[in-house]
Parts: sequence; structure tokens; C-alpha cells
Amino acid sequence: MTEIFWSIKLKLIAMLKEVKWNIFIRKYDIKSIKKTLFIASSIIVIHSILILSDVVKIFGFMKDMISRKLIFIPLSIMFILFGIYLSFINGQPDEELFNEKIFPKFYYDTAIEIRDSQNRFAGTMAGPQSGITNPSLFIEETPSFFWSLLKEKYDPKLDFDNNATSFYEALFENISYYNGIDISAPFNESKRLVNNLISEHNLELKPQLTLTQQLINLFLKKHPFDKPSNNIVRLKLAKTFFHSLKANNGANFKSWLLLEKTFFIVDGKGYGFKDCAEIFFGKSIDELSHAQEAILVAMYAKPFNINQSLKEQKKAWKEIKKDAIEIVNNSEVIKDHYRIVSNIKKMHFPKIPYFPDSLMEVVGQITSKNQEQFSSLPTRSKALLQSSKAVVRQELDKLFKVYSISPKSKLITKVSINFELNKIFYFNHYLKEQLESLNLSNMWVSVVNEKGKMIRLYQKNTIYQRPPQIGNLGKIFSALLFADRGDKYYTKYCNKKDKSEIPLEEGFNRCSSNAWIDARRVFTSDKMLPLYDGFIKYREKDRRGDNIYYNPIHLNKIEALYQNLDLVSLENNEPRVDLGAGKLEMNPLAVQTAIHKITQLLYNPNRMFYGLKLVKALEYHDINGSVVEPKSKFFSFESPEQVTPTFQKFFTKEKRIALQTIFKTPIYKSYGSLQWLKNYISVKFVFAQESHKNGTHWLVGVFKKSNKYYSFTIFIEDKTLDKYQIKEKIKRILELTIRSINNDREMKFKYMKQVFRD
Repeated sequence: MTEIFWSIKLKLIAMLKEVKWNIFIRKYDIKSIKKTLFIASSIIVIHSILILSDVVKIFGFMKDMISRKLIFIPLSIMFILFGIYLSFINGQPDEELFNEKIFPKFYYDTAIEIRDSQNRFAGTMAGPQSGITNPSLFIEETPSFFWSLLKEKYDPKLDFDNNATSFYEALFENISYYNGIDISAPFNESKRLVNNLISEHNLELKPQLTLTQQLINLFLKKHPFDKPSNNIVRLKLAKTFFHSLKANNGANFKSWLLLEKTFFIVDGKGYGFKDCAEIFFGKSIDELSHAQEAILVAMYAKPFNINQSLKEQKKAWKEIKKDAIEIVNNSEVIKDHYRIVSNIKKMHFPKIPYFPDSLMEVVGQITSKNQEQFSSLPTRSKALLQSSKAVVRQELDKLFKVYSISPKSKLITKVSINFELNKIFYFNHYLKEQLESLNLSNMWVSVVNEKGKMIRLYQKNTIYQRPPQIGNLGKIFSALLFADRGDKYYTKYCNKKDKSEIPLEEGFNRCSSNAWIDARRVFTSDKMLPLYDGFIKYREKDRRGDNIYYNPIHLNKIEALYQNLDLVSLENNEPRVDLGAGKLEMNPLAVQTAIHKITQLLYNPNRMFYGLKLVKALEYHDINGSVVEPKSKFFSFESPEQVTPTFQKFFTKEKRIALQTIFKTPIYKSYGSLQWLKNYISVKFVFAQESHKNGTHWLVGVFKKSNKYYSFTIFIEDKTLDKYQIKEKIKRILELTIRSINNDREMKFKYMKQVFRD
């Protein structure tokens, strides 16, 4: 019956082609037109007779079936059921459902690839908005050899060029495959069922689902809809998935399928194709051999479970190799069967997780104790990035908001982080072990070099919903405004007790003679002095005597300071009040960034200014109508960070001399509260400042090593410790941090000593 319909289709197509060809070769005169019409009508008549004979055959067949009532009844039922089956598949894709419900869920399943400054693959991380604990990597380009084997085994009729959305269109495009469904599947399954019943005497039969149906099942298993999804729902979804993802020869379809499909299992959680390639073979997918791709085709049917015993893992590996060899031997799409099979047979049981040599340099050794830390890409990133992972996540969260990255705009696939993975890894282990006896619950240590690169970073429980107040560190920023006005290191400010708002009238000029204090002593004090008046008036001794000057700092200068250093007011009111009283609130990374900017502009004014960015570059794909565009784009943060012209004028030569004199005073003056830094550690400190307020304790500053300037930030939060205890703990942290820079081999040695004791 199907052959008769197919014959009618072919004859109709042949008739149309012959008529077109006859019209094309004729000249356009009256004689030729008459002849063309005569021949065309003859062609139509001849083909109509042939088609009519096929129609007669159909009626003959139907008559024969009617005469045999016992056969006609089930045949009629079969046609009715087939019609119902077609009604579920038939029709246009539901674009609204795909855009609003399906695509966003897939978007949150996608992991971000994390690489260090040397392009080493540290692992993966979920997007900031995602609540998924086991996201998988998006595949930009599916390996052609792998796909040809997979398609041959599971869905040989898959046709991404088929645009039919109705059965009528399918008759003229591809009757066997449309809307993501193999239309002949019910007949083939019925035939297999009968054969199975006769040969094996049972009715057990698993339907051969198309890859579209497999993708739907995988997706619904992860993201069930409001009601239980039955087979009817899945059939209706086929057209939506297939037509929404089939563009560019099914590039998005392949990516979705291989991301959602579980290839290996860790702690009951499944991970996708690209994850499996990295953990199982330690390779990116473009580096896989044909033998390894064949293994992954076998793992498509039998996911590998890492949490099994070694004996069970080896047994599973043996079965996977056997299946891979069978797949290759039975394939008609490849020619060099013997070579690929030979390579599969030679493959030894992989050490899982597999690490490339560049990462083994960092880890040292995979042991039974630390194996679980690296068994999946999310756990690998956590183990390798250590406490810096939380900082990277905070930075990503900011960038996602700034660049409006969402399921309707962009998909982030790769992030480059601005530090050396091995140094940060060893520093975290080194500091954690050395500071264990200090019992510090909340802390932060970071060092940044002159190129804005984070060379040391350790944090412990310092993720803030509300950042801590920085206290008298605000004086560092106030000094920039005073020097910009023309104040010198000997300029004096009134240390009055009045806590009122900044007086805007000259009438507030009372100040006792012993309350005036110069800029150096203001900066060296470990308390935040009430500098409200400093923004309005100051006192200097010149030829005319010791005079008080009223010269308010204009608001545009204060706004330039806030803007260029990303300062955040605590009370969000008149900025001079918060800045003058040290009421700013900033997290340690923001303070570190501000100190780094000041350092570069003060001490390297003629060099290129590098902004501190933990995330160096984002690689993303545009989303066009809920379809991920194949071409990758980048947000890059490697270029020098611009500062506004107003802020650049804060750092003229004369102003820099005044600022450098003020900043270095706490170390080199006898009354400086930080003079203990001078001889405590064998490094030249350029400036340093501490702050203690409401149980939050800071030490920030700059040191010089090999004629290069490094900014540092140390933060501790503990309300139970007194000032002496805090200072001793900060000394210990600072000593270890500087030692890690002077002798970085010590960090690696101590970690390796721990590893090889296992």
C-alpha cells in the first residue's frame, strides 16, 4: 500500500518536470506555443493514465480487503489509529512554549568553563542565576565522526532539511521523517512485535525512539512539566523541539542532546558529553581520536558510574569497549574498521578522573583520598580554585547584571580568570595549614601586582550580603581630595568633637589651638578623626602668618572620586559626610581594586594603567529567537582601564609628591601606628593603613619588591578579639603572605608533602 502512494508521488513529480522542460526548450512564437501546449497536454494525459492505474490498484486493494471482512476490520482500526497518531505529530511548533518554558530551563543547565591565565581548564561553574548543581558544558561543534556513528545507530532517517509540519507536506519532502518523528516507526514496531511473539514467545519490546524523542525524554526527566508527561505530550513536543533546533544542520539540536544526555555519573548526578571527554580522557572534544569517540557512542547507551567499586568500574569499562567494537564493526559510514577496532582494544582502563599533564603539575597526585574532589568538573573547579571560586562567582554575578546576560540575550560558555592557578592553589593550602591555630572564622588576604593580576588570594566566609564598613581607611580616599585642592603634608585640620553635618557657613570657625592637627598625624592615627570641617576649611602657615582658609571641595570632585574608585556610601546621603567620617562600606575585593588604582596612578604614572579584574574575559554566544548562534564573541577586560579626565588631574607631579609623603608617614615616623612594619618583614613598604571598627579589622597598603609595586589587602572580622590580639594575627598573616611571594617553592613543597604521605 505504501509503495503505491510512493509511486503516485514519483509520477506526479516526473510529470511536472517533463512539462517544465518542454516549455523551457521551446521558442516563443505562435507555432511553437501551439506545439508546446499539444505536447504538454499529451504528457499530462499519459501520466494521468499511469496515475489512474495506481488509483485503480488502491481501489482494487480496498475492494479485496472489504471482501475479506476479517482483514478489513483490523485494517480499518489500524488506519484510524494511524490517523490519531498523525494528529498528535501534525502541526506547527509551539514557539511560545519553547521560548518561555523550555529554552530558559536548558539555559540554566549549561555550565561555564573556567580557565586560568595560562588557558588551563580548571573546571566548570554554574551561571549566577542557576540553581543546578550538576550543569554540563555547551558543545559549540559536535565531532562529525561521533555524530555519524550515533545517527547510524539510533536514528538513520534523521533529516534536518525536512521542513514539513503537516502530513501532506511530508508526502512531498520526506514521508519517513517529519516533525522529528520516524513516521514508519509504528509499522516497524508492529512487525518486530509479531516476529518477537513468533520467535521468542513474548511481547517485551522497547520502541526505537528517534533522537528527537530521546532528547525530549531526557529533558522532561530533568524538567518535568506541571502534569505528568505521557506519550501524547511527548509526541506533541517533538515538532517543537525538532523545528526549534534543526537550523545549521542541527547544531543546537546536537548540543542540547549531548548536554542533556548522561555519559557518566558521580554521586547520582549525570554529566554530558564534553564533561565526560575532559574527565574520562583529559581532552577537549576536538582532540579526541576516532577510537575514543566510538567509546563515547557506547557510553551514550551505558553511562559510566564513577562511584562504583574498582572491580565494577573495570567490568563496566570492558562492556563499553565491547559495545564500541561492535558499533564500529557494524558501521557502514567508516572504512578503516580494523585500525579503529585495534586502537579500542589497546585502550587501558583510564585513571578516573583523568588529568592532563599541565594540571597534574598543580595537583601533584590523584589519590584515593582526594579523587572525589576532582571526579566531576564542578568539584574539580572547587578543588583547584579553592576559596577564590566564591570571588569569581561574585564577579560573574556583577558582570551578568552589567551586561544583561540572560536566557533571552546571551549564553556564557567560557571565562578566563586573572591569576595563576597553581600559585593560588598552593597559597590556599599553605595559608590554611599555617593559620589553623589562629581560629579565624572570617578573613581575606589578597595581593595584586602592578599589571592588575591577582597573585595571592585566600578568603574564608567573606561573602557579604552587606559589605563591612572600612572605617578610617576612608582617610586614604579623603587625602586624594585634600591634595587635589592643594593641601600639603603640613596642612592642618580641626580635630573638633562636633559630630554635626558639614558646616556650610564661615561662622563655624571656632577651634581651640591644640585641636589643630596636620595631615601626617591625621593619616597615622588609628582612629577616624572627624574631618567634616576638612572639606570646608583648613589652616596653613605662610608669609601672612598662620591663617585659616575657607575653600570647599566641590561636589564634582567628590563624585569623580566615588566614580573612579567605585566607592560605596553607607548611608547614601551627602557624600562628604560618609567619606569624612569613614562610613564607606566595601567588600575586600572592592577595597583591593581601589588601592591598586591609587598605587598605579601614584607610583607608575607614565606606565600603562592596568585595572584589577578577576575575570579577564567572557566568551559568549548570542541568543537569537531562543536559538544559540554558532559564532562566539568576547567581552575582554585586558585593556587598560580608563579614568575620567577630572580624576587624572588628581595625580599631577606636585600632588603626587604631597600624597606620597602623607601615605608613607605611618611607617617612617615615630608616631606612626604602623611602624612595626618597618623591620618586621624583609620588604619595603611604600604605605600601609589599618582600620578597626565594629569588629571589622583591615590592613591595606603597598610594598615594593624588585622595583615593582604590589598592593595588598588583609581583612579579619571578629568582635571577640582585642586590638592587641588582632594586630598579632594580622602580623602573622602578613608575614606568611610575604614569605609565600619571596619563597613560593615552600608552598608547593608543603602541599606535596601532604599529598605523598598518603
